[in-house]
Amino acid sequence: MGAASRNAPGQHDLPELLAIVGLPADATAEPAGGATGQLWKVTAPGGPFALRTGSDFTIGRQQSVMAVAGRAGLPVPEVLQRVDIGFDAVLLLSWLPGATVFDAVRTNPADAHRIGALMGEAQRLLHALAAPPALSGVVDGDGGGWPTSGVPPIEGLPQGTSLLHLDWHGLNLLVDGDRISGVLDWDNARAGHPLLDLARSYTLLTVEPTFATLQPYERELLVTLADGWATGYGEAARSIPASCLAWAGRAMLADLAGRYADRPEALADLQRWTESWERRST
Repeated sequence: MGAASRNAPGQHDLPELLAIVGLPADATAEPAGGATGQLWKVTAPGGPFALRTGSDFTIGRQQSVMAVAGRAGLPVPEVLQRVDIGFDAVLLLSWLPGATVFDAVRTNPADAHRIGALMGEAQRLLHALAAPPALSGVVDGDGGGWPTSGVPPIEGLPQGTSLLHLDWHGLNLLVDGDRISGVLDWDNARAGHPLLDLARSYTLLTVEPTFATLQPYERELLVTLADGWATGYGEAARSIPASCLAWAGRAMLADLAGRYADRPEALADLQRWTESWERRST
């Protein structure tokens, strides 16, 4: 895709952003996702690179948690440059090797359990880390917090100060051979108890509404991947408390409400799943 064809937050077009971080205006860029802000894969001399834009607050949070994770040996992008533009910020990052977990499993279905185990092992390493002191908690004192503010609280959720990713799924993890080669998209990262991150990952690997559109064999692959994830993490991933699963269901419903505003019926199965865990948690 041509570099001049997309705009970033703050009305800065892509050639301008490329110039700001010292890349040529004729570099080629293709969208690479980004739920908050925007992300591109940029092909240029010395690259490829990742170019991410967002608010200065979200970019700063991502930098702080990636620094903690990187020092502990988790594979995170290297920050090559940051430039602030008003209330926005631009990050130039290294582009990490490997394929997304979902792509790797589709290519080599027989590796689904092994790749899932790699996911679980890496997440266990993450949860051994203390979150940066300034990072907000996933659950506040009233039982609310990300992204469930305004939702009636669930009593008895565990408290903690571990670093949680809260978006640990097959599009945000890269795999290269026998290793997880990249952990991406740290925008949801918060401090909290590992069981909440495990519950969130469980929903992302098992009840995400788009899975209903997959072919039966693809859903079977996801079952195998999720089982490998639990095996790699350990017993805690197989004994997640009902209260945490209820919270994770509420979190996913809140997170997806805007995306499905025009077809709320697509969330009906997730709503029923969440309610079943709410009943068990009381």
